[in-house]
Amino acid sequence: MERRNITLEKKHIEILSPLLEKHEGNISASIREIIDFADLMIKNHGSLENAITDSLSSERIENQRVLVDQMVWQWLLETSRDMLPAIEVVDSLIEPVDELDHFRFVERVNELCIRLGWKTKIHFTPPKTYLLTGSSENQRILISKIICLYFVNHCVGIEHISNTYSKTRIDIISRSSESEAYQDCIKYLGSLNMSINEIMHNPGFWNSLINTHINTDYHMVTIHRKDYERLISAGVGADTDIFSVYTGLPCREINLQRLLPIVKSIFETSRIVDKIEVDRDILRIFHSYTNPDAIENITRTILNILELNGYHYEAIQVSSIIILQHKAEIEGRITELVNNLVKAKGGFNHEMLTFLIFLDGIKEKTEINSTVEKLGERMGEQIIKEYGKQFKVKDWDMETFKEAFSNIDCKLGRESMLELIDPNVMHYVVSRCQIVHRQGKFNKHLCNLTHGLLMGAVDFVFKGGATIKPKQKIGEGDSLCEFYIVLKKRLRMPADKSYDL
Repeated sequence: MERRNITLEKKHIEILSPLLEKHEGNISASIREIIDFADLMIKNHGSLENAITDSLSSERIENQRVLVDQMVWQWLLETSRDMLPAIEVVDSLIEPVDELDHFRFVERVNELCIRLGWKTKIHFTPPKTYLLTGSSENQRILISKIICLYFVNHCVGIEHISNTYSKTRIDIISRSSESEAYQDCIKYLGSLNMSINEIMHNPGFWNSLINTHINTDYHMVTIHRKDYERLISAGVGADTDIFSVYTGLPCREINLQRLLPIVKSIFETSRIVDKIEVDRDILRIFHSYTNPDAIENITRTILNILELNGYHYEAIQVSSIIILQHKAEIEGRITELVNNLVKAKGGFNHEMLTFLIFLDGIKEKTEINSTVEKLGERMGEQIIKEYGKQFKVKDWDMETFKEAFSNIDCKLGRESMLELIDPNVMHYVVSRCQIVHRQGKFNKHLCNLTHGLLMGAVDFVFKGGATIKPKQKIGEGDSLCEFYIVLKKRLRMPADKSYDL
């Protein structure tokens, strides 16, 4: 055993006292244990200096910070990569000084990294280069943000930043103002700063808008509201496609309590209107349009969306507010009418006439002209749906539709013929429709209603995949009604078959 003399001061003996007690006053045993521990620290940390740094860092973290799992920490760094912390946050980490001394500043940042357990070293090479080494790129970018935001108060900006696997280089440059220096930070380190802040401020609006672009594969076009007002004032009709575009949902069969918030989101997100208030089943629509045609088109669009889902509303326009009031009694009457038709064994003329009288009692006749066809569509959809349930029809095609609508026409008291020309085309002729001749006189409202029945049934059965091409209409002075129902996606058929439709 090699013996060496060592000199210990009183303070060293005091520090060794716990070990001396452990080894019953044996200084040599105590020193050997310290040497073994030092060897372990060197193996684990590379050097005693690193061990001391890590120890101080861990102590500070435990006392002043929240410990975060490494995976969570990297996720936080990645998700905030293109965002800047507030300058106040930087000031809380590094106390501001009046004059910037780059070498002293580097010492302070390195002390900060040690204190927080960040294994990154910062070096400054005059006249303008900062070099960050160690740890992950995302962590070095966070430290770069702290450094560069600190420089803003000294009108020092960023000339260039580059990242490699193990190093981040920042070249700084003097700027004429703090604002100019801050714009450098935005350019190089905070490209999403404004966008993310806006999303966080109004998440509902931006989530809806982002989903809209996703649903349309980024085929949306944005125009100024004044241009939009001129566009819809020029005779462009109401468009219910906006519902599907913004939601990715079909504009049908949505519960009213769910539908109204969706309508609010669509028209507020698209900025077609300023705001929509939903008060139970009442809509109050606030807008800034002045052109009556534009206001009417917006009103009609929302009414159509509601009606396509089976909900009937009446519009009242007051200054810059459109109030839509729910007419639940119409929906109840339609349901009753459909149920009567499904159960009926004979004619249905009386029920139709009773329904028209009902409409006359709750609406002005001018409003009947604009809504009765939509009511017919809804009725046609419900009638064909109930027929499918009753006869257990699961897969609709031209043949099953022909059989179903022939049955429905019989119950409606109409004399008609449906002929399947080929798998893609059906010929439909109504030679006598006693429904439309109320008290021996032709009634336009009921004629529109019966046309709506056909459209609603066709749309429900073929899910928008078929069109109705009229050839003759009794309502336009012809002796009969004649239609062709044509599938848009044509089925295969012999090449020598063709029809002039």
